[in-house]
Amino acid sequence: MKAFNFLTQRAFYINMLIIIALIIIIIEAVFVSLDSYTRHGDEIVVPDFVGQNCDSILEQYADVFHFVMLDSVYAKNLPEGSFFQQDPLPNSNVKKGRNLYYIKVSEAPEKVSMPNLRNLSLRQAMVLLKSNGLKVSELEYVDHFAKNAVVEQKFNGEIIEPGNEIVKGSAVKLLVGYGRDDKKTHLPNLLTVKKDNVKNLLHEASLNIGKEIFMDFEEDESKLKVYKMEPAYDIQTLITLGSTVDVWYRSENQFDFYSYGRELFKKDSILSVMKKKKLSDDTIKYVTDSFDYIITHRLFKYDSISREYDKNIVLEKDFFEYIHRDDTLNIDSLYNEMFENELENDYFYE
Repeated sequence: MKAFNFLTQRAFYINMLIIIALIIIIIEAVFVSLDSYTRHGDEIVVPDFVGQNCDSILEQYADVFHFVMLDSVYAKNLPEGSFFQQDPLPNSNVKKGRNLYYIKVSEAPEKVSMPNLRNLSLRQAMVLLKSNGLKVSELEYVDHFAKNAVVEQKFNGEIIEPGNEIVKGSAVKLLVGYGRDDKKTHLPNLLTVKKDNVKNLLHEASLNIGKEIFMDFEEDESKLKVYKMEPAYDIQTLITLGSTVDVWYRSENQFDFYSYGRELFKKDSILSVMKKKKLSDDTIKYVTDSFDYIITHRLFKYDSISREYDKNIVLEKDFFEYIHRDDTLNIDSLYNEMFENELENDYFYE
């Protein structure tokens, strides 16, 4: 049993206590150092830096974050040299000294290569321009054997060759061929169309936008729609390729475009039925004038006074008697066919 004699000696227990104390001290030191290294409980909320100047933010928060720039992009709606995007996102909880990755708004506009539009159809050229971040400024028609074929491309009055760099979002003028046939095109119906779509619809129809008249004050252009156009829309109207169309805009916040569109639709529906029945030109003109009077004089506003006023502007009473004089059509069948057309077509100029 001599092997266990050390258990009876005092020195053994003293050394044991020393070892235990050292272990406790080492463990405590490790945890303290880990807390210091990881800053446990020392979190901060990430501010929203988007739109703020990068240089000033980097200087102000140099002791809080380690900023790492990933890229720079061009953005119209943010100031040059500002934050475009950040990671971690705003309002995130992170440790002090954390890497903050960001994308900066470049101080020079983003540029793209000009595509080759020559000999493409107008529609193909418009699609290609859009895919490259460009758009059409104007169409100019010139003598050329191929109708609606792009003859030349210009920017700022000068011919721009394919491959040349151009600021993204720029508008390019296209010289397009008249062709050898008729130089006329159908007029598109722009009534109640949103402002953002007007120019593109006109270009697709081989036309240009003319004067733009704003009848209501509206800061948000997405709320503007076409109230009137000149030449006035008619399904049979043909105008020369490259002609201009003037448009009048109203705000959908102040003008009831839904009711306005339904009145336009009713007019078109009744007229199409009357033409199908081959009514006399005098009858058709009378009906057209009656509808035009209503559409022109109604206010189409949202307040109760205006709506009551609109109700009192109706087709003249002798309208029905006038149509009854034409034996080829009964007034009841006219309205029945008109409403059948309305049910089949759910497009109300929205």
